[in-house]
Amino acid sequence: MNHDPQPSARVAQALQIHRSIAACHAHLAQNDGVHALTATLMLPCYRAEFERLMLAMSAAERNELMPMLLLGEVRQSLNLPRA
Repeated sequence: MNHDPQPSARVAQALQIHRSIAACHAHLAQNDGVHALTATLMLPCYRAEFERLMLAMSAAERNELMPMLLLGEVRQSLNLPRA
């Protein structure tokens, strides 16, 4: 069995864009001035690019990506400050 632990190129690109989307959301939530403004401008671009990639991916690539996105969201939620 030839198991490759490295994500494919499109999956890796989608993960990076997803991280950028998450960073934009964090800047918007913190309302941190120029970073929030930049996030406001960039967020639609990142979302459009992520959607374009998702449409271009094969079912196998989407199946590879989804668990990584879910794992990233779980990790991020564990790092959030508690109210």
